[in-house]
Order: sequence, then C-alpha cells, then structure tokens
Amino acid sequence: MTKIDRYLLFLYFRVLAICFATVCGLMIVIHIFTNLDEFLTYSKQTGGSVLQVMLDYYGPYTLYIFERLSAMLALLALLFVIAWLNKTNEFTALLAAGVTKRRVVRPLMIASTIVILSAAATREFAIPKFQDRLDRNPQDLVGPRTMRPTFDPDAVALIQGKHLLPVSSEILFPKLTIQGGPLSTAIGPRISATSAKFQAATTTIPAGYLFIEVKSPNNIDQLDSVKTADGQPLLLTCKDTPWLKPGTCFLASKIEFEMLRGGSVWKQFASTLELVRHLRGENVRGANDLRVSIHNRILRPAIDWTVLLLGIPVLLTRPDRHMFWVAGACLGIVAGFTGVAISLSALGSSGTILSPAVATWLPLLIFLPWGWAKSAAAMES
Repeated sequence: MTKIDRYLLFLYFRVLAICFATVCGLMIVIHIFTNLDEFLTYSKQTGGSVLQVMLDYYGPYTLYIFERLSAMLALLALLFVIAWLNKTNEFTALLAAGVTKRRVVRPLMIASTIVILSAAATREFAIPKFQDRLDRNPQDLVGPRTMRPTFDPDAVALIQGKHLLPVSSEILFPKLTIQGGPLSTAIGPRISATSAKFQAATTTIPAGYLFIEVKSPNNIDQLDSVKTADGQPLLLTCKDTPWLKPGTCFLASKIEFEMLRGGSVWKQFASTLELVRHLRGENVRGANDLRVSIHNRILRPAIDWTVLLLGIPVLLTRPDRHMFWVAGACLGIVAGFTGVAISLSALGSSGTILSPAVATWLPLLIFLPWGWAKSAAAMES
C-alpha cells in the first residue's frame, strides 16, 4: 500500500464516519425527543438510569441504521472524496504525475466493498441477536408481545396463543388447534395450557414446546405419547416419558420461537437462514414476499456494488461539479435504483407477472453491466 492509498483511505473513512454520525445522530435525536416519556417511565420501572436505557435501546438500533444505509453511505463517501480531490486540485496533480483515474478510484472501491461486506455480516450475525429489542417500539418496552398464529405441517395443527415472552421464549395461554393426522386421532381437536416454553433440540430430545399446566384434554397424563408414521416423536406425555412432570406434555415441532412473532417486522431483523427455515417450516400459501426477501438478502452485496458503479461516472465525467450537487446526484441515483428494485420486488411478491427470482435478479442483470461499462468508460476518459 502506497502513501497515496493510505491518504485516500484516510479521507474515505473520515467522510464515511462523518456521514454516518450525522445521519444516525439526527435520526436518534428525533426519535429520543418523540419517545422521551416512554424511556423515563421504563427507567423508573426497571430502576436503571435513563442513559443506560437509551444505550441498550439505541445500540442495536445503530447497527440497523448502518446496515440499511451502507450502500448510500459508501457511495457518498466515495463521491465526496473524489469531489474533494477535484476541489483541492489533487486529482489534477495525480493525473499529471501519470496516475490514472482507475488507480485513484481502486482503493476507494476496495474500501466501499469492505463497508458493503461489513453491512452484510452485521445483518446476518449481529442484528439477529437483538431481534427482540429492534422490533419493539418504546411504547412496549415492558410487557408481552403479540403472537402470530402459525401452522405446523408435521402436527397438522395451528399454534396459537395470547402473548409471547421473548426473554424466556414462552407462549402465554397457548392453544394447539389440531386439524388432522395422528394427533387428532389420539388427543382430540385441541390442546390448551397455561404456558408453553420453547426448548432447543438436544441429543435425545427434538426441538419443540413444553406445555405447562395442560387444561385440555384434562386427562393428558393418562394418554400415550404420539409418534409419526416413521416412528419420530410428535407429542410426548408423562405416562411414558420420565422427564415430563404431571400436567405437562411436549410437542415436537420445527416451528422455531422466532416464527411466532406478530406481524412481519421480524423479517427485517432475522438472518437469511432464519427466513429459509421459516419458509420451509410453515405451510403457507402466497409466500412469494418471503421468497423475494430471501433473494434480496443473497443479492444485497451485488446490488450495493451496482449502486456504486452507477455513481462513479457522475463525478469522473464532470469533475467541476459542486459537492452539494454531488450529494444530490448520489441521493437521486440511490432513490431511482431503489425505486426500480422495489417496484419489481412488488411484482415478484404478487407472483402474477414475475416470479420472485426473476423480480430480484432483473435489476441486477439490467443495471450491473450498464454501470460497469459506464464506470470503465469514465475511468479511461
């Protein structure tokens, strides 16, 4: 790495840090003043300081902002560095010294790639750990969460409940509405209890839900355990399962606890692997929107790279433009490309005109070659 590379990278990451701190700080300040009363109430209930409550809430929120705005921030930093080099005539000096435009832009593109890949890693590994915090509004920091009824195809039953307690992975007042299969024959139409706790799979026990204080059927302790046609456990009872206590039963299920979250906001904070598991584990029709989300997750780094390629020719071909014009052009490029991608994703979610795969790949197939050709031409001009 030469001194020029270190200098360009220093400028790049300094501009990136300033842009991120400005945007993120503005969003957080507005959010704090809008919900300050809720934070004060929550701090009194928990006995902690307001500052600690805000740090716990906005720490994961900062990661989410970085992941969402990574492409725009990378493009802004790259274009502002090039604009600054033009303003100080350093770009002209570099060109006069025999340094090509491609050589100047190369370390900036590498730095942008690092930012894009870091955002992808944050989305897949960091953000899913804070799902419970991120999909909570300040108004519901305390208390249970809404549950979304979910169909379990193995049990041929609908898992329902009044509320969720994410901290303990527990369902309050669960109800299993059985619609057929071996459970319907052996147990009846429903199972209801006071609570149900999700348990991860072990070497001897499959993943599933432990129903506590079973109310229906009232003779659950006298019923035999139920197995599938291939001999896999489906519902375990204390009659022939020593580790179960009286009044409890265990439902073996591939439906993970995160799949029960109410609404569709949880999908924004779930990893791609969780989305794939959700798509496989839940027997639903019209899941094209989830398929579109999965394709978008896989293609996101390439899509962010395409945005960069669309933005580079803006400044390399017109180096005399003002920095504010650069910022406006950057936002216009991001908004235009995002609008096209969202429109095609909507068509893919409907499943009538385009399939989810075609809808997500089409913007990339159209704009990536065009952006690559325009950037290459701009670097050679």
